[in-house]
Amino acid sequence: MEKLLIGLICLFSLSAIAQDSLYVYKTKGIVLQGKLNDRTRIEKGALILPVTRIELQPQASLEAINKKGDLFSTTDPGVYSQAMLLKRKSKTYPQNLTANYFKYIWSELLNAQKAPTQLGGVFRGNSLMQFPKDSTQITSSHIELRWQEEALTDNYFVFIRETGSEDYLKMETNGDRLVLYENPFFEAGKSYQWAVTTEAFPNLNNLQFVSFSIITKEQYSKLKEELVAQLQSTELNKLSKNELQILLCENYNLCN
Repeated sequence: MEKLLIGLICLFSLSAIAQDSLYVYKTKGIVLQGKLNDRTRIEKGALILPVTRIELQPQASLEAINKKGDLFSTTDPGVYSQAMLLKRKSKTYPQNLTANYFKYIWSELLNAQKAPTQLGGVFRGNSLMQFPKDSTQITSSHIELRWQEEALTDNYFVFIRETGSEDYLKMETNGDRLVLYENPFFEAGKSYQWAVTTEAFPNLNNLQFVSFSIITKEQYSKLKEELVAQLQSTELNKLSKNELQILLCENYNLCN
């Protein structure tokens, strides 16, 4: 009984704290949290409390949300507290999204704090790869790869291989993304692995690879229907078709 009571108190405390705080929705570039000599990279899903200190380095950006679905963003380098971020409420939402979308994201992130395994593939430690996340299923005529940028780094080297193969597709680029349009390397029904590094000739056995698979439109429609039924949330009905597609891709690794 005592253990149960402690668990309920902790769960209530987490909910109470989260309701008055912000969650990180998206970052770009190098965004750090913590004390000067003990800083770590902050990622999607991190809870921003009144005591949290966040540092944006040059060319970085941060977007955070509250329980009302309000969006707060900054692109200016510097150190921020929660109170400072709350003064940077955005007047518009990106990608034609609405407050209903971010309310849903808030509830999902809150549930993820209570049960970290609920959102598959959201948290990936300190690896550079951001999209596609591990075990993502994609149906598209083009494949977009996105990653975090490193300070003082101009060039990135992307390695892609079909799962089970030792043959690699290697590309060099700058910036934080690479898009491949209708590349014959990719085929529906097959799975692939990718990694990005700042080294031109890394030890491939030491690289952390992320897997994704290519599926057909028919498979996407069936998986989408099954996933929406599994989520069993009336809040999903408030989302537009575009918002639902983005939600399923970003949070559940099913991408159109």
